[in-house]
This record gives sequence, structure tokens and C-alpha cells, in this order.
Amino acid sequence: MKFESETAVKAFLVFGCLLALCSPGGCNIVVNEFELSPPDDTTIWVELYNTADEAVNIDGWMIKIADEAWEGPIYLEGSIEPRGFLAVDGQESWMTTGNGTVYLYDASGAEVDKTPQHGDNEHNDFTYGRQPDGKDTDTRADFGYTMASKGRSNGSGA
Repeated sequence: MKFESETAVKAFLVFGCLLALCSPGGCNIVVNEFELSPPDDTTIWVELYNTADEAVNIDGWMIKIADEAWEGPIYLEGSIEPRGFLAVDGQESWMTTGNGTVYLYDASGAEVDKTPQHGDNEHNDFTYGRQPDGKDTDTRADFGYTMASKGRSNGSGA
């Protein structure tokens, strides 16, 4: 019996460690780039980036775009590969003022990431993206206004 209880305790500890790794601060998924003012009135989009060396399951996660008078949720499913990108579109009907904040919530509803509010009224191919990918100092300086790179690297930030 002692062996079984020790095995159970070890299994519980391993499970707890894995759960801790995928807590909001541990999964390392960030809002990497976003387009709030797309050219030709195309669709608003958000790109996520996994800074970790393991794939992260995002079933039940949600992105929320808050743009003064409205909020738009984007529900997520699947997973993001290690050092991988996932770009998701908002609804075609969403029209923004070009000002907004992007929030990322995990399946429990905990906030995983939040961008500073940014404004973009140009309706061009430029977006706000982390420079370099995944940079997360929780400051406005994490983001540069550069040519869109939806679903791929934003570059080195040079």
C-alpha cells in the first residue's frame, strides 16, 4: 500500500507542476500583433505567439477587442505550436474607431495578456506588433508600428 500512495503523491505533484506551467503567466502566449484599422475595410485580426518550447492548448480561450463603444470576442480552439503563431479574424461586421485594447483570456477566464490601447486610423497595411516577437515587458515600448506580418514573425525589431 505504501508504494501505491507514494506513486499517487508523485503523480499529483507532477500534475500540479504541469498545471502551474500552464497558469496564465506560465503558458507564454502573448498578443503579438493586431490590426484595428485594416485597408479596404477588410476584417480586424489578432495574432498570438507562443514563446514556449512546448505546444499550448487554447481550447476555451478568448480574445476580446475593446474599442471604446464596443467589445468583440473571438473564441479560440486548438493549440499553438512551440514558437508558433496563430492569426484569427474578427467578424466582418466589426467596425472600429481604430482605437483599441486587445485582451487574451484563458479557459478559466483569467487574463493572460493585455495590450496597451493603440490608435490607428490610417486603413493601411501597418499594424502594431511586438518587436521582437514575444517581447513582453508590459510596456507600450513592446510594440512597434510596422508593415503587417499576419501569421508570421514581426522580425527582429531593428
